Amino acid sequence: MQNPLCSFRCAFLCAFRCAMLGLILPTSAWAQFSMFEDPSPRYEWRGRVESDFRTEFKTKTDGGDEFETWGVGLAGDFGGPINESILLGVHTGYRYTHYEFHRNDPPNIPSVYGSSDLPRDPWGSVNTFDITPSTTILVGDRFSVIAAVPIRYSGETGARRNGFAAGISSLVRWQVTDNFRFGVGIGVTSQLEDDAETFPLVSLAWQITDSLDFRTEGGWMQGGNAMLVWGANKAIRLTVSAGYERNRFRLDDNGFRSDRDGIGEVTAVPVEVGIRFRLYEGAFFDFRFGLGVAGKLRVEDNDGRKLYEEDYDPAPRLSLGLTLPFGLP
Repeated sequence: MQNPLCSFRCAFLCAFRCAMLGLILPTSAWAQFSMFEDPSPRYEWRGRVESDFRTEFKTKTDGGDEFETWGVGLAGDFGGPINESILLGVHTGYRYTHYEFHRNDPPNIPSVYGSSDLPRDPWGSVNTFDITPSTTILVGDRFSVIAAVPIRYSGETGARRNGFAAGISSLVRWQVTDNFRFGVGIGVTSQLEDDAETFPLVSLAWQITDSLDFRTEGGWMQGGNAMLVWGANKAIRLTVSAGYERNRFRLDDNGFRSDRDGIGEVTAVPVEVGIRFRLYEGAFFDFRFGLGVAGKLRVEDNDGRKLYEEDYDPAPRLSLGLTLPFGLP
C-alpha cells in the first residue's frame, strides 16, 4: 500500500511546480497568475491594515535608457459572517508609484516612437486604486467556495480618459489537514484597450514544521508572491519569496500625439529575501531586498497599438512593510 505521506508530498510538489511555471512563463491563454492569502477566520469579523514603501534602484533598458522608481501603498481587508455558512468581505487599496527616467539622448534620437530609444519620458507618477468585494460560502468544515469582483483604476497623474479594469473570479478551497490549505480557481478581467484575460488562481498555506511555513500572498488581479518563512523564534523569522508583478495604466494627454491618452505597462518577476519581525499576534514588520528580473516596459497608443517595448536589466529593490490586524468584539 502506498505511503499516504508520499502521496500528499507528490500532490503538493506537482501543484507548486505548476504554479511556478504559470508564474514565470505566462502565455496568452494564462496571461497572468494570481495568488492570495486566506481570508479571515470563520465566524469572526476581522480585518487588517497594510502599508509599505518600495524602491527600485536605477536600471537600464536594452535600448540604453535608464530609470528608477519608488512607491508607497496602503491597503485594508475586512470581513466576517452574516450567518453560519456565508461570509462577506472587502479589500481596498491605494498605491502611488513615481518613475524617474534618464534617457539615452543620442544626437540623432528620433522625435517619435519607432526605435529602441525613448523619444521622451513616457510617464511620471502612477496612481492605482483597488476595491474587491467578495463572498465566501462554507461547505462543511473542510471546503469553501469564494467569489470576488475585483475593480481597479490605474492611471498616470493627470490622466483624463478611462483607467478602469474589472472582472470576476472564483476559487474552491480545501482544508486538507490542520496544517495545509489549498485552493484553486479561475479569474477573468478586462484590460485597458485590450481583450479580457483568463488566468489561474492559487491559494496555499502550509505549516511544514513548527519553524517553517509556505504560503501565497497577493491579490485577485495581476500577480502575487509565493513565500517561505523560516525561524525557530517566532519573533524574528527569515523570508524568501518569488512572484510576478504587472500594472497596466492610462497615460495623460501630454506629449506626442501618438502616446496621448495611451497605455503604459510594467512587468517584472521579483525575487527577494528578508526578515519578518513579529510585533504581536497577526502584526508584522517586514524588511525585504532583492531583484526585479525579467522586467519589461511597454508604451501603447490610445487604441492599444504598440509604440515601444523593451526589456530592462535586473533592478535592485528594497521594501519595508507593516501589517496590523483589528477586529470587532
